[in-house]
Amino acid sequence: MSTKAKMTLGITTLCTIATVWGVHYQQMSEKETMRMGIVKDEERMAKKRRQDDNVTELAAQQELERQMLAEQTLRKEEI
Repeated sequence: MSTKAKMTLGITTLCTIATVWGVHYQQMSEKETMRMGIVKDEERMAKKRRQDDNVTELAAQQELERQMLAEQTLRKEEI
């Protein structure tokens, strides 16, 4: 085998290994990015649920306050 053939074989082998490694690394990176997107979506949905729960609780507290104020009578001396 000539020197030029050995160099060509070596260079193509290195390029092939670099390409395979690069594609593998890119796939791992994309997979991690997609997983983080799912995690962020779950966090966003949980935050939205907590916010909705807070709004519901606030409405219930305001209704309770209205009922208590309607039942409560104040005399002028107490004000």
